[in-house]
Amino acid sequence: MTLAPADGGRRSRRGFLYQDAVTLLDCLDMLDGHWTEVSWEDLEDILCLRGDVPVYRQVKTVEGPGKRHSIADVCRPDMSKKEANRTAESSYLGKLFMGKPLPEGTRFTLIVNETPFADLYPFACERGGKREPVSSATHTKVVGKLSGLSLRDGRDVGWCVDRLDVLITARTTEHVESEAHRRLVPLIKDYLGQEPLVTEVDEVLSGLAQYIARSAAELRPRSHTAEDFRAILDGCIRKVTGLRSDGSTERLMTLQQKLRPAGVLEAEAERQHESMLAFRQAQRSTVGLGRQRIAAFADKVYAICQLASARRRGGSIATGQLAYAAILEAILQLPEVQSGEVDFSQAVAVLSDITARCQNRYEDAS
Repeated sequence: MTLAPADGGRRSRRGFLYQDAVTLLDCLDMLDGHWTEVSWEDLEDILCLRGDVPVYRQVKTVEGPGKRHSIADVCRPDMSKKEANRTAESSYLGKLFMGKPLPEGTRFTLIVNETPFADLYPFACERGGKREPVSSATHTKVVGKLSGLSLRDGRDVGWCVDRLDVLITARTTEHVESEAHRRLVPLIKDYLGQEPLVTEVDEVLSGLAQYIARSAAELRPRSHTAEDFRAILDGCIRKVTGLRSDGSTERLMTLQQKLRPAGVLEAEAERQHESMLAFRQAQRSTVGLGRQRIAAFADKVYAICQLASARRRGGSIATGQLAYAAILEAILQLPEVQSGEVDFSQAVAVLSDITARCQNRYEDAS
């Protein structure tokens, strides 16, 4: 693909966190089979393909309460341009429609973070859904404000307006990322064969966002297929958890290697590995409140590990055996363990599960 004609080059990365989060949702839609390819900062903010048919998607957010898009707003020339260039071509829809191949089946999506005014609302649709036909009066109003646009492939403004959707997304970046977080959980669970920790999902989400940001700042855009993006997702999960998805013995080796600096003998590490597998099996078969209790306890153990790592790196706990002993002692003092609600051997199995997922738990990488 060529560079976006409206930009003339790849964008600066400042202030585009919201767009990156929306891009991630489109990539997750692709994994669900909605698109065959997705690219960003290409011919538009986001370019989605169904086969050879493009869907050009432009992200336009508003800040502050009470600010909403209207037909006049999205058709208004860019007042920051020189007077001679303040034409319909510089408006939001002008930029969305112009300078691109327009084969049969093309659609255009204006992505906004607030419910638009009533005159623009007839174009609204849900993610993955279709909108209702707009009235002739609404259609004529938009066409009239964009008169004079010169489009490719013999198309006119009316043809583009017929294929325009307005996708209303969440108000803030955090809200969009919450949706991405929810949709990532089953994907990560499928990879791991068990429920992921909340922190693991957070870190995978962060890794994907960073990838999109870095890619958007590169000189040339890259189109991603579902297979491409799945490999990127798997790479993020593997980096965060240290686990492969094929069920190979790397899990055992990974746990053994991470316990070795703690002075744990190979035979003991193997027993911990077996306990870890039993815990994972129990976790998979537990539902409802039981699963919630397991998850809550695992989060407490993970927090203890995080604190121990911080203290170790700060020099208040020595690496190796002393770090491992400090974690075990802290787990032993947990109310669930003290009360007998969780047997200490089960607690150690939870620790082994977390240790297998994390990197450099008892010593820093060289």
